[in-house]
Amino acid sequence: MPSTLRRPGPSRPPLVLAVLALAGMLTGCAGDADPAGTTYGVVQVTGHELATGSDVVLAFTEDSVGTQPGCNAFTAPARWDDGTLELEGEPAGTRMACSPDLMAQDEWFTAFLGSSPTLTFEGEELVLAAGEVTVRLAPRAD
Repeated sequence: MPSTLRRPGPSRPPLVLAVLALAGMLTGCAGDADPAGTTYGVVQVTGHELATGSDVVLAFTEDSVGTQPGCNAFTAPARWDDGTLELEGEPAGTRMACSPDLMAQDEWFTAFLGSSPTLTFEGEELVLAAGEVTVRLAPRAD
């Protein structure tokens, strides 16, 4: 039985491989644009000063957003499919008493989220912006 020798190398023409690679890159970009399932920590705020030593956290599920902006924890149904974060109801939250600066930060950040900020990605960082305020967040492992 004669054996068939195959030439080593790709079995598809280089143009087909280039198109497939480009399609994979575009799919990856689209997938990266969904924050669902990710918890972020604020790394920079311009246009507003955060309480000294505070740690602001923002977490996304498939249809809601949760935050702990300093003292209390809040959650609200939300969507972000058009490049804008839209809360679809009033945030529900805990009612712990904290220092006045952390309580004020809770109020400010929940109001900021409720102002329909734009939602964009710069690399892995999530950027929310509304008016003169920009909040830059980075993914967290926790």
